[in-house]
Amino acid sequence: MKESGPAMDVYRPIREFRASSALAPAPIFSRRDPDDRLTAGAASPRVRTIPQKIRRRLPRPRSEFGPVWLLNGVIATACVVLIVGYAGGLQPLFHPHLPWWAIALGFAAGERAVVHLHFRESAHSFSLGDVPLVFGLLFASAPALIVGGAIGTGVMLLLDRRLPLVKIVFNLAQLVLAAAVAGSIVHLIAGGATTLGPLVWAATFIAVEASAVVTVALIGMAIALAEGRLPDGMLRRMFTMDLAVTVTNTSLALVAAIIVQADPRALPLIIVPAITVFLAYRAYLAERQRHERLEFLYEATRTLSRAPEVVLALEGLLSRSLDAFRVELAEIVLFPVDGQSALRTSLSSGGHKDVMVPIDRALADDLRELVEREGPAATLTAPFGSERLHGYMDERGVTHAMIAILPGDDRIVGSLMLANRVGVVRSFDDEDLKLFEALATNASVALQFDRLEQSVWKLRELQEQLEHQAFHDPLTNLANRSLFATEVKEALARGDDPIAVLFIDVDDFKTVNDTLGHAVGDELLVAIANRLRNCVLRSDVVARLGGDEFAVLLRHVHEAEDAGAAVAERIVNALSNPVLAGGQLSPVRVSIGIATARPGRERADEVIRNADVAMYHAKREGKHRAALFEVSMRAAVVERHGLKEDLRNALENEQLVVEYQPILSLADGGVSGFEALSRWQRERGGPVLPSQFIPLAEETGLIVALGEFVLEQSCQKAAEWVRAGTFGDQAAVHVNVSAVELEDPRLVSRVSDTLERSGLDPELLVLEVTESAVLHDAIRGTTTLTALQDLGVRLALDDFGTGYSSLSYLRTLPFDMLKVARPFIESITDGPQEASFLRMIKELGEMLGLVVVAEGIETDEQLRLVRELGCQLGQGFLLGKPGVPDAGASARLGERWALAPGEMAA
Repeated sequence: MKESGPAMDVYRPIREFRASSALAPAPIFSRRDPDDRLTAGAASPRVRTIPQKIRRRLPRPRSEFGPVWLLNGVIATACVVLIVGYAGGLQPLFHPHLPWWAIALGFAAGERAVVHLHFRESAHSFSLGDVPLVFGLLFASAPALIVGGAIGTGVMLLLDRRLPLVKIVFNLAQLVLAAAVAGSIVHLIAGGATTLGPLVWAATFIAVEASAVVTVALIGMAIALAEGRLPDGMLRRMFTMDLAVTVTNTSLALVAAIIVQADPRALPLIIVPAITVFLAYRAYLAERQRHERLEFLYEATRTLSRAPEVVLALEGLLSRSLDAFRVELAEIVLFPVDGQSALRTSLSSGGHKDVMVPIDRALADDLRELVEREGPAATLTAPFGSERLHGYMDERGVTHAMIAILPGDDRIVGSLMLANRVGVVRSFDDEDLKLFEALATNASVALQFDRLEQSVWKLRELQEQLEHQAFHDPLTNLANRSLFATEVKEALARGDDPIAVLFIDVDDFKTVNDTLGHAVGDELLVAIANRLRNCVLRSDVVARLGGDEFAVLLRHVHEAEDAGAAVAERIVNALSNPVLAGGQLSPVRVSIGIATARPGRERADEVIRNADVAMYHAKREGKHRAALFEVSMRAAVVERHGLKEDLRNALENEQLVVEYQPILSLADGGVSGFEALSRWQRERGGPVLPSQFIPLAEETGLIVALGEFVLEQSCQKAAEWVRAGTFGDQAAVHVNVSAVELEDPRLVSRVSDTLERSGLDPELLVLEVTESAVLHDAIRGTTTLTALQDLGVRLALDDFGTGYSSLSYLRTLPFDMLKVARPFIESITDGPQEASFLRMIKELGEMLGLVVVAEGIETDEQLRLVRELGCQLGQGFLLGKPGVPDAGASARLGERWALAPGEMAA
């Protein structure tokens, strides 16, 4: 497991807390000590312990060191204000005067002389660090006390701790502030004292306790800033414990100061009670540690025996071991049997977990040999055993460890390892080793490894099945999107050969599902998957990304573009033959996008996205083809995506407008109606052609909203014309209906509601649909058109001649008008044969009782010919451009087009 850095430590829960005196600060966030989140300096005279379960209630931290740096700045500012304003000029109260270097030596000695006892989620430390503080308050100037304390402690922190800068700065800043506060209080209360009497004693007690309050408060603030909040009651417990310890240590220091002033020769006499207190507390802590070790062993055994599954038992054992022994990594390796792989289950202090992960058999043999050689339990430091084992440990960041065997009835069935101890004490002692050996023995008995081994291997097989299901498509058994992305990433990470990615989409697959059913669609997808497998090498990867989308990864290719094109052609050819699905042969057409990449140049997601872009380009070019990705394609897709979003916003904010193109009677030039045409003036980039945004609207499903908008605007406008008498009472408004709208079951009710709101006579609304829209789903289309006709609206077949032109449908569907497509009008001047096509269409319309409208009239010659052929209505730029007609439009149009073509007004 990788070693955690400073940025990771701050995110782990607080498990220990030991505050320091004002001059023996608490270094926060030790570099590799997740258990020692706010651990005090070794010179601390006070003992503070957070109970075991507080850690579980603490929130996850919100940030790294930023808030603590801000706190450091506030503390430093307070130091400057207090020292410059008052404390900087304070002189020693009594003789002898101690220089700054003597104070520094005192604090350095205190930083070294400390007892640390750690177990589980609590830490205990004890020292006589208040002694140099009290001596500094009485026998040194405030500057000497501050400088000496900072230098003595700072040097030891730099030499003895691997701490980030933010922690060192916090310790030194709060040390200086606490020292300045203590010195100021002593001088304010007893500044005029001439003897070291009760007044000075009281002032010293108050000053030292005040410095401790400052330190505890600052440490509490640091915890709150780093961890998110301070657990309830923590500050109260810290202050309570601090009071008792401070009184004891300050009393010892004052007695020593009195002795120094009266007769320095008697100073050694104070050493005996000081050492007695020191040893008594160490004995108390040792006894408490033994009690906690026994409690841990009991809890660990109970966890193992009560776990419903062996995996949960292993995880519970490792989790408790991480906490109890304060290590970064705990792992169990089960040695192989009957040709199986060795399995590793591990847990790190950072939360990373591996469960039943296979490891190399040779590595497992080396590990088995190591534990057999070292005995039931042993401590190890790098290098570890064989070169292979050393590499394994080095890869996992193991620097020192304890390792023990897991014994079975007739063989060693596994090993238990705890690695990389963290905290102030970073080595394993004999007591740790004894407890670890007992833990391993109890674990073997509780888990009954010999009887559960076969269950473990079966569990591993089940896990492999679940892993396969997690990374494969259940329908086709191809790799899924997640596995395919991983394979592309790994292909780009190793080797120097380029790769090619093919993105494959089945054209018009939705039609298969809609007409033949989803079961047949699934059969078709399975058949396509089988043919794709046959088109690639075994080293290549075929995946189903979802729906009707597939992908292929070509590895170990030299000319990636050529290889991609060749495989794409092979796929198109393989799918050219109809595929058997649902008992019938179905043709399959696919669009393929090809993207290539070299290791170190593109990311996996970029290559897949590029292939997707190229596939989309192939669809736009007519489907059933392959396209090689080019950079320009991406720009077009990005622009198209931006266009989609802008269109969505334009519809929501009603930024589109409707213009109306006149439809005239070719006999007298009178206005028969207007075709409603949507127009979009894009806020960024100017006008967008309908040929651009209408297909986008259909693709994104916005066409329904666009249709509603145009229908509403058109009916309201037509109703206004009728009320104003602008075009008489016969001019209708023509509104286009797309294939998507025609399939919408709400279309009929929407048209009815719109007519009712606008008050427009249904006879003055003409709905235009194309042949392809009607024939996309003929049964539904016929039903919808009949229902619309029942409302009283008229129907027009638009662009006649460009679609299927099924005469049987034309005869049975309830149309009122036939609009001849623009290409027939454009070619009418090419000769008699082209004009005859228009004549036949016109005669067919008359025979079916339909009004024939000639679209796209743009020249005088075209107008003359369609008039001669007898078309009733005409539309085109020559007759009138789209716009918003005013009250005089009817008169102007009638005056202009009532004349013969050769006599047209200027």
